[in-house]
Amino acid sequence: MKRSYVLYTTLFAVVVGVILCYVFVFSDEDIQNQIASTFEKIEIQTSHQATSVPPVEASQDEEDIDTTDALEQIQQLDEVYYSDTIGAYLVLTKNREFFEVSGNANRVNAMLKLENDEQPYRLGEFIGMRMIAEDKIYAVTANGILVTIEREDGRWTERPRKSIIGLASSDRLFGLGYDDETKRLIIMNRIADTPDVELLYVQERTLEDETANDADAKSEIDEAPETDSTTKVDPDADTTSTGDEADAEEAPEPETEWAIESRKALTTEGMSASIQQKFEKFRGVGLVERQGRIYVLDSEELVLYTINPDEGTMNGQMVTPRVYGSTGMFLQDNEIFAIVRPDVFDLDDFVSVD
Repeated sequence: MKRSYVLYTTLFAVVVGVILCYVFVFSDEDIQNQIASTFEKIEIQTSHQATSVPPVEASQDEEDIDTTDALEQIQQLDEVYYSDTIGAYLVLTKNREFFEVSGNANRVNAMLKLENDEQPYRLGEFIGMRMIAEDKIYAVTANGILVTIEREDGRWTERPRKSIIGLASSDRLFGLGYDDETKRLIIMNRIADTPDVELLYVQERTLEDETANDADAKSEIDEAPETDSTTKVDPDADTTSTGDEADAEEAPEPETEWAIESRKALTTEGMSASIQQKFEKFRGVGLVERQGRIYVLDSEELVLYTINPDEGTMNGQMVTPRVYGSTGMFLQDNEIFAIVRPDVFDLDDFVSVD
């Protein structure tokens, strides 16, 4: 009797606990969205790993290809971005190579050579990289060239490069962010020979169709009354409708360009005297967005700057000397890391600056 009482009491407690857990936890809409987002990320990561492409140097004849040593080919890091969406590191090197590295950094998932000769714009030094979707990456160079890398049929490919319109010769660009709501790129700029720092908002826009006038003219012709009512129809002609064939043809993608939409000056009035003095020699590295704030590192002066883009304010604080000479930053698990040794891809060379 006592054992039955304990058993039924335990079962009742478990049932009540499950009900209360669902009512107070899983019934919450935000939590349901987070759970759905987590499963979606897991599915995306699985699909990326399932279709991974080994480096070109790896042998294609072996069933199990060991690409661990391939990490050594990732030399002279230019930019590193950690994608929580696909659970992998994205790397650009000064040798104009793009790599996708597994989240545990033990293998190269894919590699792409960015060839200068096949593109109209030559690449300069990269100032930032950002994954905006599971299959699309944007990167920008110091000379204002936008590079788009897209994943198609399991492979990363480079799309035609575009020069950002509206830049001035006095602009000194660094760092790249992305506004998901407005679909705009965010680039930091310090105007040459001045203490002025600003945010550049770059918008993609569709070019006007030069054939619009031709289309209007054709429409007027079609609407004009026929002058010959005795038009003969060839009985042997194929009178089947070509509408389906026209619909089957894919409409060409509209031609677009990226141009500066606006510039937002940043004020440094709230800085302490010591940080303000260091800011006079400000040389920004990287751009990381977190919880509505933008973070930029000056590894020469060992200052981490925080920017409130809504208010247009900029402030800074000292960081550990271990980041001296850093070449970039990225965000992983909501923690900011600086790249302190860009010779070879190595997690030990990524230092937290939080």
